[in-house]
Amino acid sequence: MTAVRRGPMTWLVLACQLPPRSPLTATIRRRLTAAGAVYPANAVAVLPASAAGDRAFRCLLNSIREAGGSAQVLRAEAIEGERDLAAAFNAAREREYDQIIAGCGDIAAGIQEHTAAGHFRVADLEEMDEELKRLSFTLDTVRSRDALGAANAEAAASSLARCRVVLEEFSRRVYGTDAVPLPGISPRRPSRGA
Repeated sequence: MTAVRRGPMTWLVLACQLPPRSPLTATIRRRLTAAGAVYPANAVAVLPASAAGDRAFRCLLNSIREAGGSAQVLRAEAIEGERDLAAAFNAAREREYDQIIAGCGDIAAGIQEHTAAGHFRVADLEEMDEELKRLSFTLDTVRSRDALGAANAEAAASSLARCRVVLEEFSRRVYGTDAVPLPGISPRRPSRGA
């Protein structure tokens, strides 16, 4: 469910123009997307006003100017279309949360596949553990810019929690013990002669 805001909302608007065929175009777009911006028009990016958004836009403003382009950062209230801006912003966060949910599903499916095949290898566990860490970091990042309360934030957090439990159980099977290995400490393995 989308958060309901009372009264006008303040937005940060970055309007920019890069020189034709600038090699920075894709970089600027990636950095704007990483900041959580949405694009209501060509060369215009928008974020709900925040200190983090302000820093991101000002940093991009400097990069654009150094590349020979022009840019302005504006603080504005929408006269018309705020609901559309909020919906676009929430839809972008919901897509990011959906990617986390899908990633957790992929890990769980991989564990199920390895378990069914009787493959309990440390390398597989480490790979899935790294992916889970990446998804956890991504969740923290998306939550930090989810200023309007995208609908599936809790579903993503729940999915990540369930994935941790499944991975912990797989870890027990990999190491053949009920003890959960401590991060950074390799469990002792019996020697081949034992």
